[in-house]
Amino acid sequence: MEKISIEQFLQKFSVKPTPQRMVIAEYVCNTKSHPTADQIFQGVANRLPIALSRATVYNTLNTLVQAKALNEVYLESGPARYDANIDDHHHFIDTKTGEVFDIDADKVKALAPELGSGFKVHHYSVTFFGEKSK
Repeated sequence: MEKISIEQFLQKFSVKPTPQRMVIAEYVCNTKSHPTADQIFQGVANRLPIALSRATVYNTLNTLVQAKALNEVYLESGPARYDANIDDHHHFIDTKTGEVFDIDADKVKALAPELGSGFKVHHYSVTFFGEKSK
């Protein structure tokens, strides 16, 4: 992926680059941990000279998801997580550590054709659970 500034990243997706949006987008884009909104709030709360509310974090994340700049993913029961990798991919969750890893889509057999002609698949996501060997 081409290296661009967070401001350019937001503009690429037609999102106005406010200071709050820039800090939140930068946090998500610079982590591979697939953070929840709460984790994002905790990670950025002290990075602005003004107070940042949870509502601002949630609203910004919704804006970025609607603009297709981020993916909202549900990897297990619990809150949504946010992923800056918007390419087709799947996930592996290490059940010991809780760490989440991206798995390239081409590593997983195409499942949609296996469903037969009665199904029109628009998108699918596979989540693997197990332990990552060292």
